[in-house]
Amino acid sequence: MRRASSIIVTLCFAASAAAHHSPNLHFDRNDVAAISGEIASVAWRNPHTELIVSVPDENGQTVSWVIDARGATQFLRAGLSRDMFQVGDPIRVAGFRGRRNQHALFSTNILLTDGRELVADNFAAPRWAPERAVMLVSGGGPAPVSQASTDDSQGIFRVWSRDRSDHGIQGTGRSLWLDDYPLTEQARAVQTSWDRIADNPYIRCETGMPAIMDLGTPMEFVAEGNDIVLYLEEQDTVRRIHMTSASDTGRGTPLGYSLGRWEGESLVVSTTDVDWPWFDQSGVPQSQDVQFTERFTPSPDGRVLTYSITVTDPATFSDAVTLERYWIWVPGEQIRPYDCTWDREDL
Repeated sequence: MRRASSIIVTLCFAASAAAHHSPNLHFDRNDVAAISGEIASVAWRNPHTELIVSVPDENGQTVSWVIDARGATQFLRAGLSRDMFQVGDPIRVAGFRGRRNQHALFSTNILLTDGRELVADNFAAPRWAPERAVMLVSGGGPAPVSQASTDDSQGIFRVWSRDRSDHGIQGTGRSLWLDDYPLTEQARAVQTSWDRIADNPYIRCETGMPAIMDLGTPMEFVAEGNDIVLYLEEQDTVRRIHMTSASDTGRGTPLGYSLGRWEGESLVVSTTDVDWPWFDQSGVPQSQDVQFTERFTPSPDGRVLTYSITVTDPATFSDAVTLERYWIWVPGEQIRPYDCTWDREDL
């Protein structure tokens, strides 16, 4: 019942045309532009809220700019609501210009009518109103873990969130990946020929293992019969971890078949039978022989969940690869509906 009630949180996403655009793929981080105009339309959704802003050009003509902003859930966690964007309001935006559409921006800074400046996590610093800046990762939301009382009674079975006080993200906006991998010659050739838009399923709201574990949204472990279910807010994903072996492994799924065991307080998960062609969003491939071993370990005080995943895939890697990250416990946090809406071609 607790799980069911947490899912019935209504976000009221707009039903207009969809968008899911990576700041790394569709926008040029080296081309920063700033505009001032009037909000013409608002689409409140995940993974990006979209604004259409009417901007007068040097000839007095009105130009429509497409603005990709942070997702609805990220705004909500920063203590903001959809009411902050109203059609007809003046608005000021700075961000990365679109690679194909020169009248498109991935917003790093938004100045609202009431004087608040929304700043997109690690992408920028306050630009216009530092005294009224709202940091979309480090600001707002539930109390940070440093201010929370410890609670180790639930162990792993709680909601875990990304650390808002230390982004841990450099450059690409991803937190799990390495800069280089021991790729086989075949895998490197595939990566070299990879088309970052045409071949990238992630921008179509599709995902699989291990990329789904690089989420920037909360996740929750729930005991369900003999299994453990991992609810991932990102793309409303559900991973089932079998704690007893089953004859039917469910071969051919993007998340594969996961078998778990306890080693003390650590949950160790072995995953096989993954039918998902990409290891990450940089074009590193993976074969159906890929295997993952994950270890989730809560700290003694229940504040931090450390995570490691070791990947073996002889077709892709000449040696095993281990990735690491962590989550924190944020009291009062909950899983929200994500309702991912996928790509348009206007950027």
